Amino acid sequence: MGSAIVIGPMMLAVDRGLAVLCVAIFLGLAALAERFLAAKVSAAATAAVVAGLITARIGFIATHWASYAEAPLSMAAVWQGGFSATAGIVGAGLVLVIRLGRTRALAAAGSALMISAAIWFALMALIPPVNYGPFPKGLTLVSLEGKPVLLDGLRGRPFVVNLWATWCGPCRRELPMLAAAASRKGSIPILLANQGEAPEMVAGFLQRERIGKAQIALDPDRVLSRTFETVGYPATAFVAADGTIVQVQLGELSRAALADGINLARNHP
Repeated sequence: MGSAIVIGPMMLAVDRGLAVLCVAIFLGLAALAERFLAAKVSAAATAAVVAGLITARIGFIATHWASYAEAPLSMAAVWQGGFSATAGIVGAGLVLVIRLGRTRALAAAGSALMISAAIWFALMALIPPVNYGPFPKGLTLVSLEGKPVLLDGLRGRPFVVNLWATWCGPCRRELPMLAAAASRKGSIPILLANQGEAPEMVAGFLQRERIGKAQIALDPDRVLSRTFETVGYPATAFVAADGTIVQVQLGELSRAALADGINLARNHP
């Protein structure tokens, strides 16, 4: 469940995969333009890609400042995602103008950028919305103490379920942030469901990493993995008060993505 491209052990969100494709198209068109139309286009296009990535990141951070202000170092965690396509395209265009001026090369590079941007927006518009359906009823997990954890008890309010494992690097990176968010006063419930590992292993990991146990549950048979049809970990489901799954985020979660997903669940009609 969810949209991701799986390449061996790597899991890449579809929108990021399409972004890589469009960048490759832009650089390819720039190389053709340099060969047949004007010089210096490829060098300017490479600089534009670098500037576009930087401005895309800055644009996303600016619109999610409340999340990043809480942990400024997380701004550098680009592997978590978080880029504004519009800001990136504008930044890339400005670099082309500065590097090439009012020349034939600018017309060629600008055309390559516009074609690539048009392909991006068209492909994103063509991606059908994912209907995740309702969160299944009657699921029961187990606490570290061996007591049943009834997931039906989360219903009636928005909640989040995160699937993780101790051997998963991205899970280990995001878990302290998720545990802290779950323990924050006024937060919606965030259940951290370990997938298929022994209680002793999970408890030892939590102790070493100094992560609280309050929001931890064990899913020894990986029922949630089958329910969400996950292709890898971590995976995070955001559920509205009426039980509708509004989003499943595959891959490492940033504070901004967590806040966006919670807002989706809270605002679901």
